[in-house]
This record gives sequence, structure tokens and C-alpha cells, in this order.
Amino acid sequence: MGNYNTQYQSYYNNLAKKQRGTNNFASEGKRQSKSMDFYIQRLTKELIGVLVLIMIVIILKMVVTPKTQYAYNYSKEVINKPYNYSILIKKAKNFRLNDIQVISVNFMEKIKNKFSMKIQ
Repeated sequence: MGNYNTQYQSYYNNLAKKQRGTNNFASEGKRQSKSMDFYIQRLTKELIGVLVLIMIVIILKMVVTPKTQYAYNYSKEVINKPYNYSILIKKAKNFRLNDIQVISVNFMEKIKNKFSMKIQ
């Protein structure tokens, strides 16, 4: 009888391991944690980038030379410039994949013609 106890124990342990792998709740939790990790990493990278840019602008403001003054004024002008995105939105709405196909085929033909002219 003692031999059967160990066999039952290993059998139920194997079943328990299989059930852990197919648990839907655990896999959903992993997916959510992966997406949260992605957003946290992205937010961290963006905040570090903003911090670096702010530090550069502060250094340009504090160190007064003609080049740093020009760079500071240029960056200030770029930041304060109003951008009109309506043109880009209109182009994106009128965008067709067939146009890309036509443009790429024409481009490939031009390249083929240039190579064939160089070879001859």
C-alpha cells in the first residue's frame, strides 16, 4: 500500500502543475501587468527626456555666449510657434494604399532604368 501512496501523490502533483499553467485568471493578470509595465517604462523614458531638455534649456539660458543665446532663442521660437495640424489630418483622411503602390512601382521602375543604363 505504501507504494500506491507515492504514486497517487506524484499523480496529483502533476495534475496541480498542469492546472496552474491553464489558469485563465493568472494569464490575464500577467497580460495586464505587462501592459502596465510597458506604459510605466514609456512614461519614465518620456519624463527623463523632458527633464534632459529642460536642463539643456536652463544651461543655455544661464551660459551667455552668442552661440548659446542663438540656440536658446531658436528653441524658444520653435516652442512658441503655432502648428496647424488640419492639413495633415486632411491628407491622412484622403490617404489610399493604392497611391503607395503606384508610387513604389514607379520608383522601382526608375531604379531599374538607372541600373540598366549603367550596365549598358
